[in-house]
Amino acid sequence: MTGPRTLKTVHTGEKAFIVGIDAGSRVLARLESLGLLPGVEVDVLANGSGPMLVSVGQGRVVVEAGIASKVLVA
Repeated sequence: MTGPRTLKTVHTGEKAFIVGIDAGSRVLARLESLGLLPGVEVDVLANGSGPMLVSVGQGRVVVEAGIASKVLVA
């Protein structure tokens, strides 16, 4: 059995639902300000070796790779 999947593992063109965030209060506050909360669906527009570009709601946001590895998805 594998561990939880993170946002960083989602490929370009895939969608995922955020199910949790494994981070401290500062990172959590940053993600909340971007609209990245549990229960939200995101569409990964670009996922390369650096930051990710994701669509959330009507906007697009850049998520650093380290932070994306703390966002648990299904």
